[in-house]
Amino acid sequence: FIALVLALKQSKGAVFAGTFGALAVMTVISVLLGQGLHQLDELVPQGEGAKLPFDDIIAAALLIWFGVKTLQDAKDAGESAAEEKEEAQEVVDKFGAEDAAKLILSTFALVFAAEWGDKSFLATIALAAASSPLGVTAGAVAGHGVATGIAVAGGSFLSKYFSESVLQYIGGSLFLVFAAATIVDIVVEVQDKL
Repeated sequence: FIALVLALKQSKGAVFAGTFGALAVMTVISVLLGQGLHQLDELVPQGEGAKLPFDDIIAAALLIWFGVKTLQDAKDAGESAAEEKEEAQEVVDKFGAEDAAKLILSTFALVFAAEWGDKSFLATIALAAASSPLGVTAGAVAGHGVATGIAVAGGSFLSKYFSESVLQYIGGSLFLVFAAATIVDIVVEVQDKL
């Protein structure tokens, strides 16, 4: 909501640059953390037989938890979205930026602080632990770019046609699809080692 509300009052290009920059940097950090978890898993000694990929198991468990939690939260999405939008409006009302560079840096800092540790950050760590770091980085950065572009360019217009609840049901379902794909990869990997 921060990008959407800022874009209503400030330069759309500067808001996009600051928001997308913050999300791209956070994606790289979360992928590095996920790869650290993956490397740590490689160091854990296991007995004879197939080595269980604990990083992949943790990733699948996190994705299942995010999916179930997001689907549960979808029924109250309208209320929580209104609260988040109100909070974002309060922050933006206090926000002042005279030039483009200051607006970009301020937006970057605001979004970075607001989004640190959210579901997408943690899900990216989980995916990077279980999948290709380049693929996860490219997919997450592209996804953030599209979402930021939509929020900045026409988020208020689109919100008239898509409820927060529907978007949360879609998001929760996608978390579960990624979890299922990770579980299939785990089963194939373990069977190949037997």
